[in-house]
Amino acid sequence: MSSQTSKTMWITGIIGVILLGFGIIWGTVIFERFEVVPDDLNREVYLDGTYTLVDTSFTTRLLANETVAGIAASGSGGDLLSDPAIGGLLANPALGDLVSNPDILGLLADPAALAPLADPAVIGALSDPAVMAAVANPTLIPTLIAANPAVGGLLADPAVSGLLASGAVSALLTNPDLVALVTDPALGAVLANPVVSSLLADPDALALVLDPRTQQILVNPANLPTVDIPVSLHRTRVADHADGDVLYMTEILTTTNLLDNSDMGLLDPRFGPSETTLVVDRSTKEYVTELMNEGAKRSGQWGLPFHTNKDTVYPSWISFAGQPLDAEYGETTSTNGLQIYTYIVDAENVQLGGNDPAGTGLPLVFDTHTVAFVEPITGAGVDATLQDTVSVMAPDGSKYVRIANDLEYRDDSVAELVDETDGLKNDIVWFGSWLPVGAAIVGGILLLMAIGLFLKVRMDAERA
Repeated sequence: MSSQTSKTMWITGIIGVILLGFGIIWGTVIFERFEVVPDDLNREVYLDGTYTLVDTSFTTRLLANETVAGIAASGSGGDLLSDPAIGGLLANPALGDLVSNPDILGLLADPAALAPLADPAVIGALSDPAVMAAVANPTLIPTLIAANPAVGGLLADPAVSGLLASGAVSALLTNPDLVALVTDPALGAVLANPVVSSLLADPDALALVLDPRTQQILVNPANLPTVDIPVSLHRTRVADHADGDVLYMTEILTTTNLLDNSDMGLLDPRFGPSETTLVVDRSTKEYVTELMNEGAKRSGQWGLPFHTNKDTVYPSWISFAGQPLDAEYGETTSTNGLQIYTYIVDAENVQLGGNDPAGTGLPLVFDTHTVAFVEPITGAGVDATLQDTVSVMAPDGSKYVRIANDLEYRDDSVAELVDETDGLKNDIVWFGSWLPVGAAIVGGILLLMAIGLFLKVRMDAERA
């Protein structure tokens, strides 16, 4: 064997062994230590959508009214509204005109004064502009009686005279619905109801009871009115430091009420600015619950792990539920050109272990349809939609919302996350796959070449 051939064989073999060993060790030992959530992780996202909350501004006003509060406390509200006569009265659009006119309210206090209105002849006569003109100007009465003697008889009737003296006739006759209301034969019985009397004596209470939101509460105290608030959530997560495989992050969350661009905490303290320390395993992306502060403990997945597995169910933390719920693979699709997996949390009637804060004694349950869009190599989320609802459940299975959200990542946040995740994915592919595999392949080829040279030289030597 020539010295040059021997030298080439040894150099080729040594390089091959080095590259083969490097590829194996890098891919199985070294890179595994790098394939973790980086210490300098910083993520910022915006989510837009709506919060659905109990309309506390209305319920507070309702409870502040002693008349309505008394009706609600007595339990007579449902009976009140279920009475067709009372329901018809409260639903009559002319009722507001009635209670806003002191003269007409005075008529209700004297049913005898209303009696003439039951006579169509009286209504017809009083609807004649000439009659009303004569009432306003008594000097015209002789001329009126001469032209229509029947009118004289009406005007001489003490009941009609009392009606005309009330000053309410003009307002009545210009509103046919009001005439129908005050001449309804059932009105007397309705007005005799003490609850109706208390409402008519309290215009604010009457206005509240006429509000459909109040009526739904009086019929069912659990059916509280809700209001939808457009919101924008700004969430930042900053990696503070790492201790071995444990990563400490600070999560800052602010919520803006888009109705007036104010801090949502002004409307509901639960949504004021918050700052939470999250403790996460850098490899599995699971919360390290035992290292988190009391009152801010979380469990399950913070995010999905590297090389996400379609066949694995991941218990993922759901803030509205205050517990982890199972996230299951949905489909493979793409977001802004990046291939992703969808993972779906779909749950109904999850028991939250508490009772209605409104005092109905009903249990709280949680429903959600949450979809996370995850790049599978990195496990990084690039988009999400959240539909969470906390309700109270009645014995018959009916549910009444106490708080809900309907949120999704803003387009600009999705675009930034896709770019960031695509870069991280490429690093993992190149340095975690192509580099070790390529080095191992080249090293194996060089080693085989060195072995081949050795065998060739040995065979040549045996022939010689």
